Amino acid sequence: MASLDYEQDYGPRNKMLGFFSEGIYTWIAPSAIDESVKVRVYVWGAGGANGHNATSAVGLSNGGGGGGLAISEFDIAAGFSCTVTVGAPARTYNTQGGGSSFAPTSGVGFTTVSASGGRSGYNATDPTGNSTGESNNPQSGNYGQGGVGVDGNIVNRRGGMGGMGGATSSYYQGSGASAPGPDGTKDGRFGGDAFTTWASSAGGASINYRGTSPPAKNYTTTSGSGTAGAGGALNDYNITDGDNWGWPSGGAGLLGAGGCGGNGCGWQNATLSGTNADDGHGHAIWAPNQIFLGGGGGGAGGSHISSSAWFGCNAGNGGPGAGGGGATQYGGAYYANAGNGGVLGGGGSADYYSVPGNGGSAGGGGAESAGSFPANGGNGGAGIVFIQWAEK
Repeated sequence: MASLDYEQDYGPRNKMLGFFSEGIYTWIAPSAIDESVKVRVYVWGAGGANGHNATSAVGLSNGGGGGGLAISEFDIAAGFSCTVTVGAPARTYNTQGGGSSFAPTSGVGFTTVSASGGRSGYNATDPTGNSTGESNNPQSGNYGQGGVGVDGNIVNRRGGMGGMGGATSSYYQGSGASAPGPDGTKDGRFGGDAFTTWASSAGGASINYRGTSPPAKNYTTTSGSGTAGAGGALNDYNITDGDNWGWPSGGAGLLGAGGCGGNGCGWQNATLSGTNADDGHGHAIWAPNQIFLGGGGGGAGGSHISSSAWFGCNAGNGGPGAGGGGATQYGGAYYANAGNGGVLGGGGSADYYSVPGNGGSAGGGGAESAGSFPANGGNGGAGIVFIQWAEK
């Protein structure tokens, strides 16, 4: 839970309170509340997890869906009591993120506003309130569907659907989807799909751009999408070629650049060295009258093992609102990490013997394939409830 008071601000509200950790809380309207200004509430459901259960070789390598969003404004009097529920993130391959809500517990005046969580990559059930989401963003019957906002009197939006991957033996996997952005003008973006020949990974989605899919070539990967641009793809070569491996940089952010991709130097069996990818740059503004996320996407990473040498480059994490970079590998059991999503962003995916990225708050986790460890990555992000109001 985070709190910050503003003495002055550019708008009718001057106070705010955010809940970012799973759990149940109580908010009571303070005695100094200005009842002439409506209270504004944002509710995001939690994100879904990656769809592969490596311990039993069951599942699909699909990314997790993003949580839904509902935005409402209410007339709330001093002393009014509300229950705030923040949904728990999905942590297993066939479940879903928990729903979040803002509900009255005393007095009258408004209906509970809620948002359902995104589905994990091996869960094809329709979320609560899905009939509303289906009208503009059909996902029914698919794995890793996004959650849906319910009973918001300003707007209800749907989370993106997790990116699709192959069967567990194919070693290509989709990335995590994003939750809807705080402006409420569009639904969350889908994760990147991965259907290539062998061992490829996708970068996570941002609130404005879908996760980037890798090209149809072995051992390729992509970076995370940023708030101002999609992630880059490795198009010209793959990890087995050449003597200088450079992975693509993350998509640009509205308030900062995408992270540089990882880099490795050497030749097949010669001495090799690697540099990890950078995290996406940029920042977020959480204020009494504005929420603005401007992060860049995380750079892509990967690893290479030959008979006498190896290098590894972890992918970068996404900035606020952006996706994490994907990670691929060649040659054996070297564990590279894909990037986590920034708040509302999707996690990057990782192929076998690598670890997928977690979703940011309300974002979906990136997928993995056989040989990875679901307990170490690919989880969804917890939901969010954010309240803005005015005091005299």
